Amino acid sequence: MEKLKRVVIVGGGIGGLTLGLALRKKGLETKVFEKYDHFQHHRTGFLIWSYAIKVLQGLDVDVDRVGAPLEVFEVHGRKGQPLTEMPIGTVSREFGADSYEINRRALIEKMSEMVGPDLAAGKNCISVESFADHAVAHFEDGTSAEGDVVIGCDGANSTVRNFIHEHVELRMLNAGGWIAVLDQHPPGLKPNRHMDFWEPGIKAGVADIGNGQARWYVGMNGALPSADRSIVEQIMEAVPVLPPVLQQCLDLTDEKEMVSVTGGDLLALEPWYKGRVMILGDAAHATSPYAGMGACAAIADAGRLAELTDDCSDITEMFQRFQDERKPLTDAIIQGSRDSLHMSTGRCRIENWFRDLKMAHIPDQAMHKIVADMVNGN
Repeated sequence: MEKLKRVVIVGGGIGGLTLGLALRKKGLETKVFEKYDHFQHHRTGFLIWSYAIKVLQGLDVDVDRVGAPLEVFEVHGRKGQPLTEMPIGTVSREFGADSYEINRRALIEKMSEMVGPDLAAGKNCISVESFADHAVAHFEDGTSAEGDVVIGCDGANSTVRNFIHEHVELRMLNAGGWIAVLDQHPPGLKPNRHMDFWEPGIKAGVADIGNGQARWYVGMNGALPSADRSIVEQIMEAVPVLPPVLQQCLDLTDEKEMVSVTGGDLLALEPWYKGRVMILGDAAHATSPYAGMGACAAIADAGRLAELTDDCSDITEMFQRFQDERKPLTDAIIQGSRDSLHMSTGRCRIENWFRDLKMAHIPDQAMHKIVADMVNGN
């Protein structure tokens, strides 16, 4: 393969930082350009499954400093009643690494420190170009960066993607809600646990993210957050049966720390590259949060692309092999997230009754397979 020497990475989120660290470990010169000149003011959290944790650990990211291993994932049904407990920790370790509940901002801060001077903040990319032997990213401040390739890791509203596909927009799902991080545990949450509540029109959850912190979220199906009303009032109206642990979270959280989100995705976009410019993560395959796989997929993308720098004869082959391998997996994740939204927040009383009955009576062998698929990104 033509020897890659310099890679320009647009976007300093989870995918871009992972790629920067992975390529540097391969001996490549990398530069990560982040739009903002500060970390997100609001803190959020997410679940990183075992298959993505292995990538981070392989890059020497100390996940214990920014999160906690997940042992048990509780699922509660349409009336808030317990349905099942998934043995996430036991199954994850069978495949080589724990799954973790993570403080997102803390992880980005840690990885940014590791990337160090190879991260440039306050660099808003406004356009990219591809030439026969190099690619260029142009920034709002009038500067530019040249590399053998440009990789867009700039999220769901990607500027780099617009070079490959003009005017592509996410499919919005008419679903949204709020997420937040607490600097303490609500009394109803046990350590190393995630509690999920599947009620009509609502999916809510509370999880231990380690270091004395917890995260919580409320997602609505068929409604969007309003900026003109009290968030707590909206949640109280939307959640049919308010779980005590969620009430505790609301009592402990200032509304200014509750981050509003909306759900959208980008299924089956193709191709992911043009010339010497490529996209990965949410820029290529944005997914809604209802399968808990968006950040994991970006991490896996970055790890696999770095591996392919050793295996391919030219840049086009590398980009095409990456797309051929990763696209079927990420398409399935996006579709699975749509299915999960319907399953967890459906309003049909009969469907919810059957769902709860099935969830409460899953045989051990079937449960093991379900969890194994989750922790391995299948």
